[in-house]
Amino acid sequence: MKKTNLFSNTLWNTILAVSVIFTVFVLPVLPVESHRWLFRTFYSFIFIAAIFCLQNRSKRMLSIFFAAIFLEWLSLIFDLDVVYDISRGVNIIFFMIIVVMLIRQIATASEVTPAVILGSVTGYLLLGLIFSIFVSAIAKYVPDSYSNITQNTGLPGVNTDASAPLYYSYVTIASLGYGDICPLKPLSRSLATVIVVSGQFYMAVIVALLVGKFSSKSGSK
Repeated sequence: MKKTNLFSNTLWNTILAVSVIFTVFVLPVLPVESHRWLFRTFYSFIFIAAIFCLQNRSKRMLSIFFAAIFLEWLSLIFDLDVVYDISRGVNIIFFMIIVVMLIRQIATASEVTPAVILGSVTGYLLLGLIFSIFVSAIAKYVPDSYSNITQNTGLPGVNTDASAPLYYSYVTIASLGYGDICPLKPLSRSLATVIVVSGQFYMAVIVALLVGKFSSKSGSK
C-alpha cells in the first residue's frame, strides 16, 4: 500500500510538473490566437493534477478547485471581462494554496524522493505563473505600467499576449533584469519588488529544507 501511494504521488507530481512546464515554456511561443483556449485547457490540467498530488484535500480546497474549473471555461464561453477577472482571482488563490501545500509536503517528508524534488520545482514555476497573472492584470487596468507589454492584441477574447507577462515574471523572479520590459508605475514597481523577494525567499526555504533532509539522513547512518 505504501508503494502504491508513493507511485501515485510521484505520478501526479510528474503530471503537474509537465503541465506547468508546458504552460510556461511551450504555450507562449504558440500563435497568440490559440492562447485563449490552450491556456484554459492546460490550466485545467494543472488544477486536476494539483488536487491529486496533494496528500490532504479539504472540502474548502475542493470547492476552490471546482470553482476554478467552472470559471475558467465560463469565461471562455461568455467572453466577459468580469467573469475572466474573477476566474484569474480564483486561479491566484488556488495556485497560492498549492504552493503552500507543496512546501508543507516538502517540509514534512521523511526523505528526499522524486516527488519531493518535483514538488519543489513545480512550486517555483507556479510562483512565477501566479505573478504573471498579476502582471497581466496591471497591464490591463493600469495603462503604460510596463514598457513593451501590449495591452491590446486586436484579437477577440485576448487582451494581452500571455508570453510577455510570463517572460517578465520569470526574468524578475530569477533576478536577471534584462531591462527589455520595465515597470513604469509605482504599482508595477512594487510588484517587481515582491516578485524578486518572493523568488529569493522561496529558493532559500526550499534549499534549506532539502539540505536539512539530506544532512539528517546522512547523520543517521
